[in-house]
Amino acid sequence: MMIFTLTMVAYTAISMALAIATGQSVVSIATLLMNISFVFMMIFSGLLVNLRTVVPWLSWLQYLSITRYGCAALQHNEFWGQNFCQGLNVTANTTCSFAILFLLNFRCTGEEFLMDQGISLSPGACGSIM
Repeated sequence: MMIFTLTMVAYTAISMALAIATGQSVVSIATLLMNISFVFMMIFSGLLVNLRTVVPWLSWLQYLSITRYGCAALQHNEFWGQNFCQGLNVTANTTCSFAILFLLNFRCTGEEFLMDQGISLSPGACGSIM
């Protein structure tokens, strides 16, 4: 599933770059347009910024990001059904257990992490963003 997702994201990005390049007669303008579009796609993909915290008047840009859909599908594939606190005594006041919970942002299951990221948990909508 991971290789398929990465392949589809790469093919989509290549197709978009080719479409922009064929629409321009000057190479430097085509390169500038591709760079600007891919920078905005990286910003609104969910890796650099939590998409649930984006201001409403800019949140529509996340739907134009190719990498957003790929990141959501990869996170859904990796975190679905995971339990990070298995065998961890949360009530004990030890430094190790606190450090682990701090790193996980106090999320013990993969579903909690996906909900925190704003990714739909329904199996039919694998990787769709809420």
